[in-house]
Amino acid sequence: MNQRSRTQHVGITAVSIFAIIAGLGEVVVGFTGNYLGILSQDVRPSISTAVVGAFYSLGGLSLLTRKKWGAVLGILFISAEILGRVYLVVADIAPSKGEDAVKIVIGGAIALAVILYVWSQWKAFD
Repeated sequence: MNQRSRTQHVGITAVSIFAIIAGLGEVVVGFTGNYLGILSQDVRPSISTAVVGAFYSLGGLSLLTRKKWGAVLGILFISAEILGRVYLVVADIAPSKGEDAVKIVIGGAIALAVILYVWSQWKAFD
């Protein structure tokens, strides 16, 4: 395995683990209303929030396969997480104004960056 290939695998593994952890954090928010005090105000516990987080974690797990089908599944799951964030705001489960709304947008942008990274590393998947 050459150095470039090793670096690609490390990057894919890193974003996979990030997606899994971030998704688990969202699942906890879904059940508790907050996680580690990240939100300035608690949101009401909601199974919808937990499902959105599960999409993120499933995306990360799919990416760990390092297979093209896993990359496609990962992109689909993480895309569902982004759409789920939009749903949570529209359904008034998550805040649409203030500091926490900005955090929701930033989290969605990070998820989009994960998708773009995976797409840019398509050749690294078997």
